[in-house]
Amino acid sequence: MKIIEVNNKKSWRLFHQVLDKVYQDDSNYIHPLQHEIEQVFDPKHNKTLQDGTAKCFVLLDDQHQAVGRIAAFIDHTNQKPPFKTGGIGFFECIDQPEYVALLFDMAEQYLKDQDIALVDGPVNFGERDRFWGLLVKGYDPPLYQENYHPAYYEQYFLDRNYVPFEQILTYKGASKKIPFQRLAAIAKRLHERHPVEVRPLNFKRLDEFAQDFSVVYNASFKQFPHFKPISGEQVKHIMEQAKPIADPGIACIAYYEGNPAGFIALYPDINPFLKHAKGKLNWMSIPGFLWKNHFAKTKTAKGMGFGIHPEYQSKGIFALLVDYLCTPENLQKYPYMCLAQIRTHNHEIRSMYDKLEVEIDRVHVAYRKALRPEAKIEPFEFIEV
Repeated sequence: MKIIEVNNKKSWRLFHQVLDKVYQDDSNYIHPLQHEIEQVFDPKHNKTLQDGTAKCFVLLDDQHQAVGRIAAFIDHTNQKPPFKTGGIGFFECIDQPEYVALLFDMAEQYLKDQDIALVDGPVNFGERDRFWGLLVKGYDPPLYQENYHPAYYEQYFLDRNYVPFEQILTYKGASKKIPFQRLAAIAKRLHERHPVEVRPLNFKRLDEFAQDFSVVYNASFKQFPHFKPISGEQVKHIMEQAKPIADPGIACIAYYEGNPAGFIALYPDINPFLKHAKGKLNWMSIPGFLWKNHFAKTKTAKGMGFGIHPEYQSKGIFALLVDYLCTPENLQKYPYMCLAQIRTHNHEIRSMYDKLEVEIDRVHVAYRKALRPEAKIEPFEFIEV
């Protein structure tokens, strides 16, 4: 057995091949797009690497087969004293305890050498809305850019003294069960009595949309731990990447007296149309993807983000956003909606989701481990699901 660092095309192929071993008998599994995983560790695509470090490793067995992988990384700009925190992610391994131990030892030692006292995992090296947390409930086919794992991973984290630290919830519901008629009545009264409007995502005015989105996002989430402000340029970059699959009918910003007050952004879940590609979008797989995506009569809408500016949370903005979302066309096109993932301790958004007749469909957990005895761990709130 040996562990090698991923630093060239050959080792990246081995990194991706691990998935074939782990999920060979799992009919639910859908490979993530390989180029998107590689971009996480490419400074040209991931700005976190401008002031961060990362390494990826792959484990080969005695027959030189790729049977495990892991990444370790540090975001130097997002540190809070007194203890520096690193992360591990993209962990995958066949069910062999000695293999798992070798991978975790390698990743944790790399972080210790960088003076890291706490490690979170499995998490993404960058945005918290994708590839975040270990799947512990809802072993259905994964949504696009969502972590999916075998059930046996959970015990490996616990055996390594990783403590459940943060619970991430995905709510799902039948679109027709959303009480849109009641909310539409509220939205109508608001339009009659107050200076409000809803503007859909418009790629011809993307600069304006991205800037207003960032204003609401930063105001809505700045009180939460691990918050990182997002700029209009960052939002624009994300939206440009999503343009091939975006639907302006399920992404908008609400305004109150001309000020950005709330946003909701969903996009069609394309994972069902990518299963045949097995992580590779190329000349062989792209035509099949385009055909399936174009001719699909119905799709699931997947939430990217949702927020209401604190100054407007009592102004009925929630009703405006849902009213925009629940058009007859959308209700037919998207019979199910998976709302943007939220942390359990985000009580404001949870209370709003509860009004939509949606239920918790899947749960991810981010774990934390102390690499030094003096480093303390204070988990966030969890609920029984």
